Amino acid sequence: MKLFFDIRNVCRASLMAAATATLCSCSLMHDDLPDCATRPQTRTNVSFVYDYNTAGEDKFPESVGSVTLYVFDENGSLVREIEHSASSTGGSLNQPGFSVDLDLPAGTYQLYAAAQESADGYAASLETPGAKFRRPATAEGFMASDMVFSLDHNAGTVEHQQMPLEHLWLTHIPQILTVTEAPMPAEGDPQPADVIIQATVPLQRVTNNIHLTLTRDLTGTPATRAAETLSPADYDIWISTATGRDRLDLVGNPTQDATTLTFTPHATQSATANGQGAVEADLSVSRLFTDSDAARHDKLCIRAKLSGEVFEFDLPSLLTQCSAAYPGNNWSEQEFLDREYDYNIAVHFDERDMRWKFVELSVGILKWHKRIQNADL
Repeated sequence: MKLFFDIRNVCRASLMAAATATLCSCSLMHDDLPDCATRPQTRTNVSFVYDYNTAGEDKFPESVGSVTLYVFDENGSLVREIEHSASSTGGSLNQPGFSVDLDLPAGTYQLYAAAQESADGYAASLETPGAKFRRPATAEGFMASDMVFSLDHNAGTVEHQQMPLEHLWLTHIPQILTVTEAPMPAEGDPQPADVIIQATVPLQRVTNNIHLTLTRDLTGTPATRAAETLSPADYDIWISTATGRDRLDLVGNPTQDATTLTFTPHATQSATANGQGAVEADLSVSRLFTDSDAARHDKLCIRAKLSGEVFEFDLPSLLTQCSAAYPGNNWSEQEFLDREYDYNIAVHFDERDMRWKFVELSVGILKWHKRIQNADL
């Protein structure tokens, strides 16, 4: 009997200990016990920067009207597409620190972005006049290689409809994002905060503005020369690309099936320059490229109807000389073309001699300029 009672007492003590442990465990809800800590979420906070410009300053808040974030998995398959515009965010898009919050499962992702000037978003921009960079519709199974920005044109001629190209920014350097699951807190630990992974997608602008001014030696007396005007009808002006430029990928490079383009002025007018008549023309073109083979360079072409002569200028070779406006920067020629986007070119003709006399280049807020004589080239 003694042995029996000892064994029963031991069993009773074991059962009481187990019950006590159960009452204190996180597996049992009880009013007078603290909540049990759970695994914290891992979230991603994605921001955007546009400092790939000649000023080296982030101009995203002041320049961009809408931005679309594309998230692809490690195999290049689209898992998330999110657009925010100045209109949809109540203007917060244009405030410093704007970002997009993501809740992604553990994995490795590729981040890209496309931004544009329209404050109402991509779909709304398609309803406005002008040639557009159009995006393909996305669906399940859409791949990063499928994302191509196609510029409107008719048999290679961009139909601008008297409007400049809407400013477009594409990804400068795609970002690789690794999301890992946060560790489970130990029994009795306080609830840890969510884990926030920061990522920033840098942008580069892939549209350019070129303001062209044409003057020429005039005949007659000083009085008659001052009164003489030039007309846009006196010249044909265009830019021809030597390589495909109508289809750009996520980082702004032409795709293999891109075609060559012709850009004509979206605005022309008679004007006065240096006290004499002039013609002004504004052109808007997609991303400019330089190449070791000059035959692959875009050409600025001017046909002077007075003489019938067609003058061709190597556009990248001209424009990259403007990098001297920013001394101390160790930019390559291509990097300069990607950073700068507003150029001024003035060409002075002496058509009686069937030649141009000089070209003046101007760029930057301080209007740095350089004069190139015909004999210098």
